[in-house]
Amino acid sequence: MKKSIKIETRILITVELISALCGTIGIIQGMLSLLSLSSKTWGEADPEASFIFTVLTVCFDAISTATAIIAFKYGGIILKRKYEKGLKILPLEKFANRLDLYSFFFGLAGLILSILSLFFLFDFMKSNTGSEVATMLSIVCDSVSAAIVIWVVKIMLKISYLEHQMKKGKSKTK
Repeated sequence: MKKSIKIETRILITVELISALCGTIGIIQGMLSLLSLSSKTWGEADPEASFIFTVLTVCFDAISTATAIIAFKYGGIILKRKYEKGLKILPLEKFANRLDLYSFFFGLAGLILSILSLFFLFDFMKSNTGSEVATMLSIVCDSVSAAIVIWVVKIMLKISYLEHQMKKGKSKTK
């Protein structure tokens, strides 16, 4: 039964990495969207390119946010299974799960702001300044979310290492 929790933890780390990767791609797309709206970048502003980059930002932010909530739920399930099996749950594990929730909220804020930025590019709300501000705030929220996810992965790898060391220590005493 311990092996299934180890496999589930690896799956969770993979989900976390997908969230961080998609969040980072969303950040890059948001930056490209901002650069497209600036006339100083390529000589003249290109609202069409900005629109494309903003749509891509929304897509990657949505994937990142979805995987963040999946990671939070799945991490909670793993903690519950460990508790039911009487396995030791480190405070770091609970903290990492809580960080997943924070990452989701920052990712959700970034997603909402990137959608707002997209709306500002449509004719009915046309405002390049509004789109720029929403995109900048989205980039900040997405950056915080991605940093939190990377922190969680670091914690989870540390926990895996500690569990391996404890298991290794028990093997030597037998």
